[in-house]
Amino acid sequence: MHIARTLVTPVERRPERIRIVGSANGTVTLKADRDTMAPGAYSLYWGNRTGHARIGQVISSDKKVGTVTRRVLKIYSGELRPGTAGYWSGYVYPDPGAAGLPFDDVPLPGPAPAWLIPGTGRGSWVIHVHGLGGRRATGLRTAPFFHRLGFTQLLISFRGDPDAPPTGDGKHHLGLTELADVETALKYAASHGAGRIIIAGWSMGATMALAAAHTSAYRDLIVGLVLTAPVLDWRRTLFSHTAAWLLPAALATGALRILGGPLHRFAGLAQPLDLRTLDFTGMAPPVPVIILHGVGDTSTPIRTSEDYAARFPDLVSLVKFPSGRHTQEWNTWPQLWEGSVARWMRDSTPSK
Repeated sequence: MHIARTLVTPVERRPERIRIVGSANGTVTLKADRDTMAPGAYSLYWGNRTGHARIGQVISSDKKVGTVTRRVLKIYSGELRPGTAGYWSGYVYPDPGAAGLPFDDVPLPGPAPAWLIPGTGRGSWVIHVHGLGGRRATGLRTAPFFHRLGFTQLLISFRGDPDAPPTGDGKHHLGLTELADVETALKYAASHGAGRIIIAGWSMGATMALAAAHTSAYRDLIVGLVLTAPVLDWRRTLFSHTAAWLLPAALATGALRILGGPLHRFAGLAQPLDLRTLDFTGMAPPVPVIILHGVGDTSTPIRTSEDYAARFPDLVSLVKFPSGRHTQEWNTWPQLWEGSVARWMRDSTPSK
């Protein structure tokens, strides 16, 4: 019961466990852990997101006292005060303007606010779809890359995420009803001149990207999927979670039965969630797919991605990342992420 309810209940406030030890001369010293020691650029949020700083590379660390000092690239709000605690995030920019990109706010029907970043290429679009509990800022870390290639980009929100209105029952539906907002984004792109669309899906966003490629009324415009740390099969993901937590597999079985059966109301759901309808791993994708996935991802283990790529080797490319948390593949290895996607687009996605 607890697993099912937790999975579909939006998180109102993230735990703030990253302790600021000191800050001076464009640097911040933090308690060292797996997150704060990771290579790359990240965000540090504190005060329930009232404070936000973009954090850069590691400058030094002190193993004796357990601290790490990193470059502060930009403080967007608040003050980095010693003693303050916050949380670490793979987000990099708060909005496209902070990334140096032109943009417009687009209120898609739903309503689901989106950012539109115009491109120079004729008719080539990327639609970014974030994951469970995420925000449209997820895709901003890769938006400059697609902008350099000339794509017009739409970074969308969907019902139930922190930037959009809640679902009718106030719960996440794991892509089943949220997929309607992806369809709205595809309709918007099609009506504004899109001739070829790549969907960039992150985690659960990859679930919806794959579903759209198979079922959307606009699927003929979709030419490829870029999937980072994808949830490809909710069933296998839940079983992997319980195994990682050293819990019996029966708990995952029970959670699936609650979510998809007559006991769904015990999870707070107004209707059951038939997650089998979102599992396309047994079907050849209708368009080329590239998967970018960290081997150490404990949230969405890479095994399902490996099996999917092995089953459809002519259509699915898998790029493994040696380290990093869930959906932080670009953060830790931006050159690998961007170089792999650039080659894949050159070799696999058709031009119209």
